[in-house]
Amino acid sequence: MKVIIETILIVVYFIIWLRFFPLGRRTFDIYKLNPFLLPFWWKFLGIAWLLFVVVYSIIQGDFNPSTNSFLQAGFYFGLFNIAFSKEKNEDEFAQQTRMKAMYISIISLFFLVGIFSTFEITSPGSFSKSAFVWIMMLFNATLIVYLGYFYFTKYGFKK
Repeated sequence: MKVIIETILIVVYFIIWLRFFPLGRRTFDIYKLNPFLLPFWWKFLGIAWLLFVVVYSIIQGDFNPSTNSFLQAGFYFGLFNIAFSKEKNEDEFAQQTRMKAMYISIISLFFLVGIFSTFEITSPGSFSKSAFVWIMMLFNATLIVYLGYFYFTKYGFKK
């Protein structure tokens, strides 16, 4: 079962990675480049994957993120699919909001890395035992900030 899940995840990550490259374009200017986002319905696959990870972890009896790497990696995969799928009506406002959300999330990643590195400076070796857990927490927090900013900005202006 683990090998099948690993193979599926690696293939999906590879497909997503290939979709971000500008095929046939000569420019790498971020403002001129429209990334190939995943289809709108892919967002529902991300939500379904999040639900599967939660239910599977509860059934296994290990819902603790510090000991369950499948839970953290699964959350990252689900959030990643939600974050990089198109909106139903992908317009210029959604593209600008997506760019601003990415900017805010990258700044939050730098901030969180700074906090964790401060802890590592003050008590060396404290994160080396559970490095994967901390890395996944950083990436999950970054995607949560991205999704939070994007959807709050998008639906906050409509009201």
